[in-house]
Amino acid sequence: MAEVTYRPYRESDASRVKAMINEAFHIHRYAGTPRLLRHALEIYLRQCLVASTYTRVAVLDGRAVGIVMGRVEGHPPFARRARDRLRLAGHAAMIALTGFGHYRSLGQYFTFARTYAGLRRDAGGTLGDELTLFVVDSATRGTGVGKQLLTHFTDHLRASGRDDYHLFTDSLCTYEFYERRGLHRAHERTMPLALEGLPSSVGVFIYTGTANAPGAGRDAKR
Repeated sequence: MAEVTYRPYRESDASRVKAMINEAFHIHRYAGTPRLLRHALEIYLRQCLVASTYTRVAVLDGRAVGIVMGRVEGHPPFARRARDRLRLAGHAAMIALTGFGHYRSLGQYFTFARTYAGLRRDAGGTLGDELTLFVVDSATRGTGVGKQLLTHFTDHLRASGRDDYHLFTDSLCTYEFYERRGLHRAHERTMPLALEGLPSSVGVFIYTGTANAPGAGRDAKR
């Protein structure tokens, strides 16, 4: 197997990152047409980029196979942030104009954001820096790529003099990975779903961790 390398996100990674997001988070279940799916994935990616100050991409054979993004308090946003905001607004407008026939399923997709906001209120301002996106290609899971990506992020936190961080995930994802890495489920809510092929409800979680936890979950793979 070729060596996996790690570097910051590039715009040329966008199509691969969106494919991994779709695979991991089932975005196609909420957006019933190729056009809506394209807009929804662009919104997801641009929201993560706008919210982040740090990225690291795992590359195998010239192809992105995993990515982590995070926001560290006090660090400047990316230089492309204004452009990403414009693209985000444009794709959101297109969903508003063309998504009426899929209002029910799209509404559930956007309910996740409202549930995240509720979990933030539950946390009461106690959260630290945020891991804003973490996804690994299914063909690469179990090889340690996810572990290395998360380690890159926690190393970045330590180098920045930071420690506490949090992330959002849900019961449709491999949340056990975070527990093996020593993170703690701090808050959770249950959100109803009504989509074919998915459970009738999903647990939505905040996990919290510390970058300086000694050796936490060092044997975990993803």
